[in-house]
Formats: sequence, structure tokens, C-alpha cells
Amino acid sequence: MSSSPTPAGRAGNLGENEPLESLRRILESQSHLFACGGVVPIRKQAHAAPFPQCEEQKTSNPVTIRWDAAGNADGQATPCAKITLPLDPGADANMNRLVQHSQPATFGRGGEDVYDESYREARKMDPTAFCTTFDPYSLGIVDTVAQVLLPSVVDSITHRAVYSGPSGKFKRHVDTPRSPSQFGSLVVCLPVAHQGGQLKVRHEGEELAFDWSNSGDEPEHVGICWAAFYSDCEHEVLEVTSGHRLTLTYNLYAVRGAGSLTGVSPTLDPAHLPLFQAVKAMLGQDPFGGQGSTLGFWCSHVYAYNHETETPLPDTLKGVDAVLWENFRNLDLHPKIAPVIKMPRDIRSDLSEFYDDRNQCTMGPAMRRRENLPSEMPSEWIIGRKFGVHVHDALQAETLGDYNHMYECWGAYSREPIRWLTKPAKSELQLVYMAYGNQATSETMYSGCAILVTIPPKVE
Repeated sequence: MSSSPTPAGRAGNLGENEPLESLRRILESQSHLFACGGVVPIRKQAHAAPFPQCEEQKTSNPVTIRWDAAGNADGQATPCAKITLPLDPGADANMNRLVQHSQPATFGRGGEDVYDESYREARKMDPTAFCTTFDPYSLGIVDTVAQVLLPSVVDSITHRAVYSGPSGKFKRHVDTPRSPSQFGSLVVCLPVAHQGGQLKVRHEGEELAFDWSNSGDEPEHVGICWAAFYSDCEHEVLEVTSGHRLTLTYNLYAVRGAGSLTGVSPTLDPAHLPLFQAVKAMLGQDPFGGQGSTLGFWCSHVYAYNHETETPLPDTLKGVDAVLWENFRNLDLHPKIAPVIKMPRDIRSDLSEFYDDRNQCTMGPAMRRRENLPSEMPSEWIIGRKFGVHVHDALQAETLGDYNHMYECWGAYSREPIRWLTKPAKSELQLVYMAYGNQATSETMYSGCAILVTIPPKVE
């Protein structure tokens, strides 16, 4: 009996509760928080510029790349080669040499590196083979990524790639995170003239396009272009029709500094976070008539929350998920993040027979005790106590009491109905057990990752 959380839609009949319905609509409009980009102008001559004021745009010196060149087929004896961008007139040979010294770029598929030019045609150089003067930290790019995408502290590792005309490309794909703490990627396009090669990033039906064509052949507008996006976003590099599209790619990681990434910044004013005013207004309208309730928000991004060695949540919450967490935390409502399972429909239907008033003569409290069932009809939502796949090696789920025991070993029934304001993005394997019908079979249940907030009743 495999099960996964189904879209909850407007659970709790939100259509009749305008404050909650209003918040749900605003949440839907926040789905664009999945990517950002910009440009850093390049100074014509390298020099030590005065430290910019907070409202001034930072500029970059020309970018130098040095790489290992010894032992290549061109017979060059120089152990290290160098190129400075933007290229000086007549320096195209240096760019061609950089391309020549690069290796064919592979990509991950099915747990192995694959080389297939019909899917990805590019060349790359690993970080052990080159170094660069480009620094995304000093130019404010990392700070911008932190402010827009969250979490607010990141670390990075880089490699270099070249997509060359007339056919360089990388078809649509989703990156495989190098670690559970990786939350995104940063792509930096260096100023080399090219046509085509647009980067398209997609998430939940939305698309952003980054067109960096001609980034190196207009001296008065030369700049370093960049884009950052979450690791669960589908993206592709369209075909480069001419020139060379030279990029540095960084894997962005969430790291612990003075505290958890959600909530460490002393300069962050929660009132200026997206959704804060909407959440505050919703609470001010007392949508539950003073009775209190539990709000549920299925995470809009995908997280490796059941990874067997590391689960850095809420540290790696992204976009609207991180904003929601921060909003409720700053309202002292103590949000909780957990895997949540929805009880399969057939089990719930059978279970309800024991709590139907019409069956109390045959399935009353005494029968429920014999069957090891709760005294009251449990919630359809089971909230996990911790992340990680739970395998019941010795459990034989045959009776309703067996299923109840399995649920209670893994988590706890929600004490009250959950009013869901968003829909699940993706489910993950959560429970593995043996089910017995006509024969024993291995069965699974899936969970969704959710943020839960309990709104307490008003005290008169």
C-alpha cells in the first residue's frame, strides 16, 4: 500500500475564510522567488578603487585567469598560461588557447558521468587546474544572493566551462546536489563576445531567461553577468551560435555561522520580509474566532530531507519557505518543520467504522482497546518526530492496530485538523514495512515536507 501526500488544496474550506484565502493567494504569487541575476561593470583599468558607499554599485577590475598548460599537445613548455578579460584587441589567440586546454564536459546521469555532445556540448576545467582573480564575495554577488534567495550565509566551490559556437549547449536538466546542504548554483558569465547561449531557469511553471550575448564586444557596456538559482530548478543553456560563452559555476552551500541560517542576520528587519505584513494582517483578523488552529504549508521547494547522513533543515529552507519560517519565528509562534504522511484512504475508511455512532454496540471502546486503537478517531495527518527513512524490519502490518502502532512509532497524529494553505511540491520515501493480505508484500508510504504553525486560542 504505497501512499503519498495528496494536494490538500483549500483544506478546512478556506474559501469561506477570507483572511486565510487572502494569505493563500499571496503565497501563490510568491512562486517567482527561485532565481535572481545582475551585472557588475568592469573598470577600464585595474586599480585599487575606493570602498563604495552602500548605495553605490560595485565595479570589478578586469578578470585574470591562470591555468595549467604544461604537457599539452601544442608543445608549450610554459607551465602556466594566462588570459585577462575583456580581451585586448588581437588577443583572440589567448582565448583559443584556453579552449584548447579545456576538457570535454560531462554531466551526471544515473549515478555516473556521461559524455554526450547531443545533450551537452561544452568544455570545462576543474578548479584544481586554474585560478582566477574574480571574487563573488568582494563584488557583493554572494550578499545579493543571500538577500534574495536565502539562506543568508553561503559558501561556494567553482569550476569553469566554455560553450563555443556554432553548437555549444546544455539541454534542460536539474542539477544533482553535491550535498544536502547545497541549496543552489551561481553562474558567472565573463566578458567574452558571443551570440546565443541564453540561460533559462524554470520552477513551478515560471521561467526566467538570462541573455548575456555580446557581453564582451561593447567597451562602454562591458560587465560581468551572473545568475543564481535553486538546485531544484530545471535549467538549460540554449545553443551558442558564435563566439565563446565563458562561465564560472559555483555550487552554493548553506553553512552554520553564529547560528542557524534562518534568523542569524542582526541587520534583517522581519517587517521588510515578503509576506510579513500579510501574515500579520491574517492573524490580526482572528480567522479562527478565538479558537486557535494549526496552519500547514507544504514546502514549495524540494529538499533532501530524508538523507541518511545529514538533514540541515530549517537551515537550507529556500525562497518563500524560508520567508514563512522567519515570519512566524519573529511573531513568536514557534514554527515546526517535519515530514508529514496522509493516512491512506482505505485505512482511514476501515478505521472510521470503529468510531461510527451506529456501530457502538459492536465496535465501541472495548473493541477499540482490544484492537489497540486510539480512544478517539485519529487525524488523517501523521507528523514525523524526525527526518530520515523509517524501516520496520520486524513489523507486520496486517491489522488496523498494526498500522496504528507503526504510525505512533514513527510520529504522532495531529491533535487537530490542519488548514493547508499550499500544495505539496514533491514526496519522499518515508516508511518501509511488510503488509499481509493474501501474501506478504513489501510496502511503502511517502511523506511531504511541511512547515506547521499552531495558532493558540485567545485568552480572555
